[in-house]
Amino acid sequence: MRALRPLRALRGRTDGAPLREGAGVVERRTSLRGRAYALVIAVVLAPVAVIFGARQLDELEAGRMLADARRAAEAARGAVEASRGAPPAALASIEEAAAREGARVRVLDGGGRVLADRDGEPAASLRDRAGDLFFGPEGAPTLRDHDEAAAPLPERAEVRRALERGRDEGCSGALGGKLLVCHAALRFEAGDGPGVVLAQRGSPRAIRALYDVRYPLLKLSLYALLSGLALCALLVRRVVRPIEALRDEVLSRAEAPLSGEAITARAPREIGDLAAAFNALFAAIAEQGRSNHAFMVDLVHELKSPVAAVRAAADVMRGGGDLPAARAERLGRALHDSSQRLDALVTQFLELARAEAGLPGEERAEVDAGELVQGLARALREDPRHASLRVDAEVTEARVRCVPGRLESAIQNVLDNAASFAGEGGAVRARVRVQRGACEIEVTDTGPGIPAEDLPRVFDRFFTRRSSGRGTGLGLALARAIVEAHGGTLEAASPPGEGACFTIRLPLVSHGVHTQPTDDSPGA
Repeated sequence: MRALRPLRALRGRTDGAPLREGAGVVERRTSLRGRAYALVIAVVLAPVAVIFGARQLDELEAGRMLADARRAAEAARGAVEASRGAPPAALASIEEAAAREGARVRVLDGGGRVLADRDGEPAASLRDRAGDLFFGPEGAPTLRDHDEAAAPLPERAEVRRALERGRDEGCSGALGGKLLVCHAALRFEAGDGPGVVLAQRGSPRAIRALYDVRYPLLKLSLYALLSGLALCALLVRRVVRPIEALRDEVLSRAEAPLSGEAITARAPREIGDLAAAFNALFAAIAEQGRSNHAFMVDLVHELKSPVAAVRAAADVMRGGGDLPAARAERLGRALHDSSQRLDALVTQFLELARAEAGLPGEERAEVDAGELVQGLARALREDPRHASLRVDAEVTEARVRCVPGRLESAIQNVLDNAASFAGEGGAVRARVRVQRGACEIEVTDTGPGIPAEDLPRVFDRFFTRRSSGRGTGLGLALARAIVEAHGGTLEAASPPGEGACFTIRLPLVSHGVHTQPTDDSPGA
């Protein structure tokens, strides 16, 4: 899964983002081969490391249990001696010590008779229950199993040594090494002779049992390691080689990414999907290139007329001699009009390019689209160029997150377009509403409408049906680019005999959250 996840992530990136390391987007990490071999080695050798570390774990466990047994034995002996050899009077203290230290405590008199027996061994822990897996259906051995198999208490070596020396303690394996038993035996003096307090702790030795067969396990692990590395090499070869071939194919097109046939990958499905993703990326680059080329062709075509006018005026003025006042005025007017058109073209061209790039780096804020449209409609109503135009606005509050100046420019372009086609005595209506989880801004006019054959081209750059010299043909293209840079859409419709209708849909901000609009259109 970890090997395929980066492929799926890369497969999803067909938006033209940089892919080469030189672009600073590729992190240098361990190779897939290295990771695969390291994983095999770790999986095979980890149990071996645990087994060989069992001795150290065993020693730590033994030291802890021996200390518990020692404390339990000393507390029990103190209780017996305080009761002057009357264990029944010391039973409560003995039981408390056994429970506190998790040990089994027994008191024997000089004749070997058991005067007290208290078992404070705790119930099986989660670790003990997990260890049962190593012992099969019989389960893990306990201290009681050891006592049943061992010699009677008076005959045990630790009891005899305690009677002889006064103290004996230590840890040893029992029941074939499956149980670690630690004991502390202390002699006490009573009225009828010496006795012994014996405290014991026991712990199953699941990992230690494996340690006893460490050499056969080591051989088995080495065989498994060799087999795992061989299998890993085969799998890595089948996965990595197609990736390397795909990498070489992609890098071979670094200079000319759109040359050659589509990339084919005879490899597992995930790598085939990755090749398809690269093909989609190359297709997107090609489409963007064609769009940019068409843009430049249109721009050059539009610039030719004002440049030609400027050149003609310059040629006339360079010819010398006095020019009649009327002709000089015409030349001045031509230069002024051509310079204005050039300035408008260049300005809108730059704005369009920035909008199509998504308005990068421009600060966005939350605004009320209804209030924005109301203000633009009021300004249009007061414009002396449209004195006979009726402008109506029906708005409701609809908060959107946007670059305020850019969105205002887009709506202004749509309103200006409607006003120019509505004509003298016509009407423009702007409406803002919340519809299907989005802010909808609808602008309609009473003009002649848009011919059906022109509807697909109405947002094309430099497309216009206005009379010559009016507008640049970039207004609606710029408006749509701005709206799309805000995650919205701009559509045009023209029902027969009803003028034109432009609809802007923008994501709505609800309680400070930027929500994406839902598409309830048929087939969505």
